[in-house]
Amino acid sequence: MWTSTIRLRGIDTLRHQSTFSTLLPLPVRNRAYRATRAPRTGVDVRDVLGRLPRLLSRAATGLAVLTLLLTGTLLALRSAYGDKVYPSVAVADMDLGGLTPAEARATLQSRAAALEQGTVTFSFKGKTWTPKLEELGAKIDVDGAFHEAYQLGREGNAWDRLVSTGRLAREETYVPLRISLDHVTLNRWFDQVDGELGLPPHDAFLVVQGTTVRVEPEVDGTIVDRAEASRRVQAALQGLAPIAEPLPVIPRVAKVRTADLAAAQQQVQQALSRPIKVRFEDQGWTIAPADLGKFVVQRVDPARTGVEAVSVGMDEEALASWLSDEFTDKVNREPVNATVGWNQGPVALTDSAEGMTLKPLTFARMVSDSFLGNSKPIDIPVTVTKPDVDSNNLAALGITTELARGDSSYVGSTPDRATNVETGTRLLNNTLVPPHGEFDFNRAIGEITADKGYVDAKVIAGERIDRDLGGGICSVSTTVFRAALTAGLPITEWNPHRYRLTMYEADGWSPGFDASILQPEGNPFEPGNSFKFANPTDSWMLVESWADGANVIVIIYGPELGWRAEVSEAKYGKTIPIDPPLEIVDDRLAPGTIQHAEAPEEGLVVSFTRDVYDRDNNLIESREFRTIFHSRGNVYRVSPDMQGMSPASAG
Repeated sequence: MWTSTIRLRGIDTLRHQSTFSTLLPLPVRNRAYRATRAPRTGVDVRDVLGRLPRLLSRAATGLAVLTLLLTGTLLALRSAYGDKVYPSVAVADMDLGGLTPAEARATLQSRAAALEQGTVTFSFKGKTWTPKLEELGAKIDVDGAFHEAYQLGREGNAWDRLVSTGRLAREETYVPLRISLDHVTLNRWFDQVDGELGLPPHDAFLVVQGTTVRVEPEVDGTIVDRAEASRRVQAALQGLAPIAEPLPVIPRVAKVRTADLAAAQQQVQQALSRPIKVRFEDQGWTIAPADLGKFVVQRVDPARTGVEAVSVGMDEEALASWLSDEFTDKVNREPVNATVGWNQGPVALTDSAEGMTLKPLTFARMVSDSFLGNSKPIDIPVTVTKPDVDSNNLAALGITTELARGDSSYVGSTPDRATNVETGTRLLNNTLVPPHGEFDFNRAIGEITADKGYVDAKVIAGERIDRDLGGGICSVSTTVFRAALTAGLPITEWNPHRYRLTMYEADGWSPGFDASILQPEGNPFEPGNSFKFANPTDSWMLVESWADGANVIVIIYGPELGWRAEVSEAKYGKTIPIDPPLEIVDDRLAPGTIQHAEAPEEGLVVSFTRDVYDRDNNLIESREFRTIFHSRGNVYRVSPDMQGMSPASAG
């Protein structure tokens, strides 16, 4: 892009310049005195030195007066033109003095729009083209012209403002109007005109169709003389005057003739006779020559002529895109971590696998070289991603010891609840927690779905006990909570149950040592519904779990921490009285059904404290875990036909 700067006056302006001088009477000296003085033969230095202070004083006084006058002029202008363009300021042929910024911009934009809509006319052999200047890429910098005009007299430096204001008081100041010409747009218009001059001239070129290649002969012709046409457009811009001239043209003689392509045609024809074989690991594929022929391109070196100017290659970017579509699904894979268990140390239960990502552009270059060269088989290039958990280097995990163990009993559970407890325990087993990462129970077991083995069982749903898929899973989250609690690990999310459930108090556990989880329908991993703990170390941690038909066991392994966790006895607070009996109509029940769904239970406030110490016996955390168990009364679920007939309605 080039920029043409146009400085226009448009019309003559008459300026009046006032000149004034002050005439003072000359001092009259005593003639007699003058006559008696001896004539001087040279400069009296003493006389000059004696008069110097008076001269300097007068000069200083004059300068001060001039400065005051200029300063007064500046202040007057600034007061009168506080938010306006200063007087005597013009952009090209547009006087902007005294206009507000909005008015000045509007003036410039109106003029710019008119200029951009101006036309140039070219003609050739009975054809005429009359493009607008904006169609040729002309663009006027309205913002730049306005800014430059508005800043005159508002310079940042005080002296510059004084000088600028003084100049404005003496003469009109013109700001140039800058017009840029986008040569990309201009050349597109030339391309269009070239096509309208007749049969477009072109070099001879190769045409690939399937597995054959032919030569399209060259065509000589006439094209726009772009250098001369550009010069004329620029002249029209600089003069802001329309032009109507013959279109400058030059003959176009093809640089590449049919005979020049014989060798290239033979090379491509030979390439189209051989398929390309590619390999990846133990798989192999063949790329048909016709598929690759679509990407063959002919290149011409403008500095050379004839056979030496021609070379054949491939559009590697387009080929890379096609290869990516064809082979990404065959090659790409995510890295797979090893499944890790514990047997006197970490052991790999399943092997890890490296991840692979196709390198399309490198692949395209290799295919191009093979296709146009010796047809050598290609090993598909990939970027290898190592797994985080490498089965061949488990020592890198830093898991060296058992940190803590948790347990909970599910003796007495219904068969459906026991099924869910054992399913959740199996899915939790062998969970790894990365360094400085976070264990999230819901994500560790995944979404609770029937295809994983979960069944309907009793759950606490909102404020009531009901049935839902996965009921009983909280026995597993409770067990993880107890292990993390004992290990002293930072617990980042914990939700106690709404109601006190005595099954969590088996084997000597006090109330309050439980952890509930919830998986909302449609968003099973919504924050605030899980149990979480942090791994604050530079090593990995392993959560191992199993169920033996009576108890859930969870063990957390990791690096040697040297921490000690002291958990207090439960502290019992106030009790909350039993609620009145409640009847719930449940249209899922068979007619004639009255079901005693919940037994009464007092509410209770209970808490305990955990203090965690480091290996030097420094207290690193002290936290109270407080639970408010809500009370409940007898709850009866009835079928619609039995509404009002349960014991809850008797009184």
